Amino acid sequence: MILEQLKELEQESIKRKVPIIGPEKGRWILDKIKQFKPKTILELGTANGYSGIILASEGAILTTIDTSPHAVQEAMANFKKFNVTAQVILGDGVKYVEELLTEKAKFDLILLDFANKEYIHVLENCIKILSKNGILIADNIDLPGCKEFKEKIQVHPKLNTEIIKIGNGMSSSTFK
Repeated sequence: MILEQLKELEQESIKRKVPIIGPEKGRWILDKIKQFKPKTILELGTANGYSGIILASEGAILTTIDTSPHAVQEAMANFKKFNVTAQVILGDGVKYVEELLTEKAKFDLILLDFANKEYIHVLENCIKILSKNGILIADNIDLPGCKEFKEKIQVHPKLNTEIIKIGNGMSSSTFK
């Protein structure tokens, strides 16, 4: 199982204080992926690739973006080690989502795990690039920077949202 294979990377991440979703959230995401079977996934916030490895573990096409050159390099090395094929982009997630919108790109699943204060700024565009019945997952939604985002996704007319109480919180919103 992929989570067992990630134990070493998990321990190394903890030691180096690299922010990763960790095994509990990872298991929840893996279960969601196995249930939903997305073919295309967008991840905003790559870090060292830990979550990307989980996201791509069932064969989906992964596109991931991060602002840190070091994170992008490290993720690419970890993806290679775990035999993950991914499009890894160095850049700004908010601007990249705007580009994807103009390209009319569609994703079955989007994971928000970057600067919490930016979640609210990408929400509407993420909804526009979600496939019908696509899923928008957001990590750390109980942090102060996500307050407005958390409130909005729970009442958004185009989303059915579930709040998951793991760690700093997660949300799973299905596009109606």
